[in-house]
Formats: sequence, C-alpha cells, structure tokens
Amino acid sequence: MPDEPFDDVLDELAEDSDEGALTEAVRRSGLPVAVVDLATLLVVAVSDPAAALLGGTAAELRGLPVSGFVADQPTGGVPLLATGRLDGFEAPRRLRRLDGRELPAYVWVHVLGSRRPARLAAAVLLDARLPIAAGTTEDGWRLMGLVDENWHLERISEEARTVLGWTTEQLAGATVLPAIHPGDIPELLTGMAHVQETGRDVAVRLRVMRADGAYLWTRARLASFDETAGFLFTLRPMAAGLTPAADRVGELERRLARIAAEVRNAGVAAGLAHASRGVVPVPPIDGLPGLASLTAREWEVLTDLAQGSRVAAIARHLSLSEGTVRNHLSAVYRKLGVASQAELLQLLRDRADPTAAGSLSS
Repeated sequence: MPDEPFDDVLDELAEDSDEGALTEAVRRSGLPVAVVDLATLLVVAVSDPAAALLGGTAAELRGLPVSGFVADQPTGGVPLLATGRLDGFEAPRRLRRLDGRELPAYVWVHVLGSRRPARLAAAVLLDARLPIAAGTTEDGWRLMGLVDENWHLERISEEARTVLGWTTEQLAGATVLPAIHPGDIPELLTGMAHVQETGRDVAVRLRVMRADGAYLWTRARLASFDETAGFLFTLRPMAAGLTPAADRVGELERRLARIAAEVRNAGVAAGLAHASRGVVPVPPIDGLPGLASLTAREWEVLTDLAQGSRVAAIARHLSLSEGTVRNHLSAVYRKLGVASQAELLQLLRDRADPTAAGSLSS
C-alpha cells in the first residue's frame, strides 16, 4: 500500500483544538473564509473580509450556527463532507447577513486536514455581484482531462506523461476506472452523483495509478459539461510530509490559499469540453496526436483561441500577461508543427472530427 498523505498542521489543529492558531491563520490569510466544525456546524473561525461580507465582526460570528447565514435550501453536500465521502463542493448561495439582508454569493467548501471524516471545513465566500479576483497561485503540477459518457478518456493534458508516465497511445480512448485505486472508486462515484444531481463541482481524494503501477495521491476536482454521464476533471498533488510545529500557522495559510486558488480557477477546465464546439473545433487527442503534448495551461490558451478570443482577452481570462500568453502560443505552434496562428487554426479545422463537435456541447 502507498503511504497515506497527510496535512499534519491541519490534523494537529483539528485534534488539539488549537483555536488560537487556527484563528490567527485565518486572520492572516486575508481571504474571505470561515472555518466550520462539521460535527456541530458552528463557526469556529472567520476572517475579517468574510465577517464584513456577513455584516458583523469575527468575534460576533464565532460560535454561531452556519444555518443562520444560508437563505437557500441545503444542497446535500455538507453531510457528505461530514461523513468523509466528499472533500469539497461548490454552490451558488444566498447568504443572510446579521442584519437580515440577503446577498448572492459563490461558496466553495473544502475539508481541512487528511483524516476522514474530517472535523473542520473551510468555506470561501465570494460576493456574486463582484468579479472573482485574478490569482496566479499554483500548487505544483496540474493535470486536466475530459471523460466521455462511456468513461473513456477524450482529452488530457501533457502532465499525464510527465507525472504519471503514460503515453498517448496508452491514453487515447482508454477507460479511466482501471486507473483509480479500487478503494477510492466509491468516493469517485459519490462525487459524480453529486455533480450530476446539482450541476456543481466537487472535490474528492483519489489515488491514480502511474505507469509503473504505483499509486499517486491527488485531489480531483470533478465537473459536468452536458447532460450525459461524462465529466471534466482536474488533478493536483496532495500535500505530503511533516510540517514543523513552529510553522503550523504558515502551513494552514498556504492551504487556505490553495483552496482560494481553486475557487478563482473554477470552470477553467471546462475549456477541454468547449474545445470540441469552438468557433474552430479542436479534434480529440487521437485525431491530432500533438495535442497530447500540450500542458494544462497550453490547453487553456488553445481553447480560448479556438473560441475566437484575441491575445489580450486570453490574458485577462487566465490572469496572465500578454507576453506569457504569446509564449504559450509559441509552444503550441511548435508542438503542433505550425508557424502561425492562421496555420494553427487551419490545422484544427482540417483535423477536427465533425461528430465530436456535436457530442460534447457544454
């Protein structure tokens, strides 16, 4: 069996009830985040930005039940977090402020620590009336892919080769379930059931098989893209290793920042589905093998280009400089054997599978 990964700092804070350190980490993070005890559903820590959004102070909000701040009907996600069947979920919510006023918000909830069931969850609260702030936080590698309604791999980014060791020939059209550790398939199916029922993204922990037969622990974000059982996924590495006790607060701050980065990047992976029906449709990886060498970021740039976006618009969408976007485009040109944007778009038109464009609408 592979070694279990763990976020020691979060486990220690949860088990030791070190609320002082937890409160300090949340305060220093500067994020609009509230930490909830999943057993009692009480707020145990809240940042100043989140408190302001809810119309009070951190001191006033601590110890209050979460239900008092949510005006909508439950999504069913919290019980799945509390029982360890999901790691996270997103939902548009109407938040109820202390003064009784309601405001539209986007909420991304994620458990803290590695033990399941977890004790604590962090809820990032974003005012839906305001644009999501751009961010460039990256947590190591990021792998993106698309699975069709028969659970065959339709698209995947180049990190599958560099991180997992699989070749294009092994991946194109492959069934994904054999690559998931048998012990994690129930969590995957639970997550997908929630995605299909709610239409919202979820996060689960999955062990994914490498080409050498070893399993790699990942955090998987799952999202639907049409009415079928197909889904989009993003894999990121799970934190592993020991954290010195002296840096527990700093590590929790970094963990909160990673959760916030997932919120900022919500929906970005949908580009893999949009690629099939863009202004210039993009073929699947077996229709143009060079696509399998594109990184997750290059897929995002290519998708926006195929949708008709110009460099400046792509830069704004992905929170990149225009020079960085041009660098990614140059890498795409090289990997697909073209010399210009016009040649790239013509290649995609020539190689796109007409049947794919109608089967992967989002």
